[in-house]
Amino acid sequence: MYANMKTSNIRRDLEDKMTVVGYCRLSRDEDKENYASIEEQKRIIQDFATSRNWTISDFYIDDNVSGYTFNRPAFSKMIEKVKGGKIDVVIAKDLSRIGRHNGRVLVLIDEFKNIQKNLILVSEMGGTYDVLNDRDDTIGITTWFNERYVKDCSRKTRDHMYSKQKTGRLIMGNYYGYIKDPEDITKLYVDEELRPVIELIYKLYTEEGIGRKKICDILNSKYNYPTPSVYYQMKHLERGRIYKHPVQKLWSTYMVRNILENDVYCGTLRTHKKKTVSIRGKAIKLSEEEHFVFENHHKAIISKETFNLAQEIRKRKVNTKSTSSTRKRNYYFSGLCRCGDCGFGVSGITITRKQSQKGYECSQYRTYGKTRCKCHEIKESDIIIHFKEFLKFTKNKYIDEINKIQLQTKTNAKTNNKEKIKFEIENLNAEYKVLISQKIKDLTNTTNEYQREMIENTYKEVEKDKTNRIEQLQKLLEQQQEDLETEKIKRLKTAIEYFDDILKSNEPNRYILECLIDKIWIYHDKSVKFELKPEISRLI
Repeated sequence: MYANMKTSNIRRDLEDKMTVVGYCRLSRDEDKENYASIEEQKRIIQDFATSRNWTISDFYIDDNVSGYTFNRPAFSKMIEKVKGGKIDVVIAKDLSRIGRHNGRVLVLIDEFKNIQKNLILVSEMGGTYDVLNDRDDTIGITTWFNERYVKDCSRKTRDHMYSKQKTGRLIMGNYYGYIKDPEDITKLYVDEELRPVIELIYKLYTEEGIGRKKICDILNSKYNYPTPSVYYQMKHLERGRIYKHPVQKLWSTYMVRNILENDVYCGTLRTHKKKTVSIRGKAIKLSEEEHFVFENHHKAIISKETFNLAQEIRKRKVNTKSTSSTRKRNYYFSGLCRCGDCGFGVSGITITRKQSQKGYECSQYRTYGKTRCKCHEIKESDIIIHFKEFLKFTKNKYIDEINKIQLQTKTNAKTNNKEKIKFEIENLNAEYKVLISQKIKDLTNTTNEYQREMIENTYKEVEKDKTNRIEQLQKLLEQQQEDLETEKIKRLKTAIEYFDDILKSNEPNRYILECLIDKIWIYHDKSVKFELKPEISRLI
């Protein structure tokens, strides 16, 4: 009896020292009839902890975050602390709160067991599931159904959206210049407050022949029309909401371009412009042939003739640029140059004085003028002269060090990509092993033939998904390896040989430039500063 009391006291002391936390998650893909709110989940967790005489030290909450991804802010922070030994017990309402990706959930449960940290699910499998103390006979099936649920919800949502888009009943996002009917969001009405802005932009562009940059200058200096982001921020504040997107107070060329290229302003609704190919995946743009187009859907701000004229002018300007001598690829230092005064990028330009020459100018000054940066431009030929002088000086001062450097710039990028693929394959293999292990457990503990057949069929589908993905990544890895072998040929030269190649040539080789130079800083006094690649600069 005394021994039992002593054991009980020891257990109580250990429990008193435990750090217990609760985890709650909610997302848009929840079944509205069966889901539990964040507050409801907290209450369930708190009641359970109280029944065990435990104190919840903290709640980790991910609100409006899908369970399919494990890259959740609060969840990631919590798991890091579990693995670091700062949390002993995690309590959640059920397994779906932890995640809806079957492989990753099973791996996570295994990790909890291995480090002897507990995960307790209050409402799971008809009762409470304790990772360290309860049998997990059907946990694999549960995780599979949780994943199927979110995939089915995602598919149903996409199908529903597609149906609404096809019939013109879904209007995605906001259109500057239009208001959605609060009673019927499928209807658009002209925002009379913004109508003059749209009309002015089209008038300046089509009737007066003014380009987008000049239109921005006019809007910023002569008028007090709000930019789209400023306007939406104002509307959010009026409704007591927070506008989470970046706010640009000055008009920019891309804002004007978006207005000039959008046929919504001539009364046309265009839907199904993008589609998502996987759960929480990135949306991809669709061709115009795949769009759903509804003419005369709403009241127009400008005529179709005006809109079509704007497109003709735009195409003419694009064609003129493409046939001129100022093609983007002709700029040797494109993508490497930065403005030394404001830190923004530098654009390739044509400098026309006695003769046309390629040059560079601060993109902020070019777009916004003196309000953002100083007036400065530099000829490409001058940068080449500065570059060769820099290389001569660097070579003479650090010849011994530079001669030892093997350049690996492009290879490094491919190597990093190769390592990412390897890491994903390793994770998938780990998930696969856990799935097989769980399958054996489920089958061993089931005598019912119907249940055994269901388990076999369930795991067959899961295993197929995993093996297909692993095969795809293996092929990609092999291709990466071939690319790396090819790349080795390009790495035979030392840095000093690359220096000499540029010093001897009239025009820099783009590949060599990318191997040597990290950044080129251009200042308004036409001075130029060169930054070598880190693997070179740290050795000299």
